[in-house]
Amino acid sequence: MKVKCIKCGYTGKEAEFPKGHDFFQQSYIACCPKCDNRQTPGDASMRSFGGERPFVFIRENEPDDVVGKVFYRANEAS
Repeated sequence: MKVKCIKCGYTGKEAEFPKGHDFFQQSYIACCPKCDNRQTPGDASMRSFGGERPFVFIRENEPDDVVGKVFYRANEAS
């Protein structure tokens, strides 16, 4: 899956972005590898209440073949 930084517009693979854990031990994108856009554990913990997010996930289109659909949906399930 790809991630986009809202501040600088950089789009890259999720693995390129450093991660952290919030107060509920959920993984979150901690900062952008190209600019100074950051997210603290406290900010990440409050994300369920809404507000502006510093990073967004870019969803890929669902494949047309049956096997591709199964793997795509399995990744979306969690």
